[in-house]
Amino acid sequence: MNNKIELLNNLSEKRIKYFLLKWDEMTWYKWSRTYWENLKWEIQEAEAEINTHQAYLEDELWDVLWDYLCLLNSLKSEWKIISVERVMDRALTKFSWRINKDTWDYNWDWQEIKKMQKVKIEEEIKNTK
Repeated sequence: MNNKIELLNNLSEKRIKYFLLKWDEMTWYKWSRTYWENLKWEIQEAEAEINTHQAYLEDELWDVLWDYLCLLNSLKSEWKIISVERVMDRALTKFSWRINKDTWDYNWDWQEIKKMQKVKIEEEIKNTK
């Protein structure tokens, strides 16, 4: 993760740890469900700002990123994912396969690569059982 994302992730991680320590006082915090819902709402807010001043849009996009990181850290605390970094690694691998080509032709390999990646994930799941 680049430095800014890493710093934001560290803040998010601290926030989730705090919620876990104070879970009996945080009646509104419903684990990852909180951030699934917030993320949907923040995306709608960002979309509503698309034709306004870029500062408003950037502010809402920051909220989307923040809630996404909080979602990932909540999922990590629930043992549903291993780490935020691993999710980022998977994303980098996934989209490097799809985009990092000398000649980019959407119709030529995007769907084929998606199929190959699905097979790879299914093999990974089979090998971890």
